[in-house]
Amino acid sequence: MKGAPQSREWPTFTGEGEYYHMSFIKTIDMLQEDYAIPEKLITPRLHSIFEKSAKGWYYGIRQTNGENTCSWWKHEIITKWENDDWRYKIENAFENSFFDCQAEAMIE
Repeated sequence: MKGAPQSREWPTFTGEGEYYHMSFIKTIDMLQEDYAIPEKLITPRLHSIFEKSAKGWYYGIRQTNGENTCSWWKHEIITKWENDDWRYKIENAFENSFFDCQAEAMIE
């Protein structure tokens, strides 16, 4: 765990943005792997790296469910922010940007 960033240097999570929750999870996973940070040292930092509406959500879930593992928190984050509306929005954006039959050909 030598050289691990201080809590204030960790990414924060607000719950805003289309892919933000996945980027946040991947970043935390990489920090854990790169610095060999034990899981028991990651979950106590969540209260300081969640911000805005995500912080209110975290406090409610934490109060209801108590302490849990990183895996449990990842599942809860995905359940909260990766819902059917999110999937529809992403799929629709993908289809509109890549499969527009009316778009001009890129190669002539």
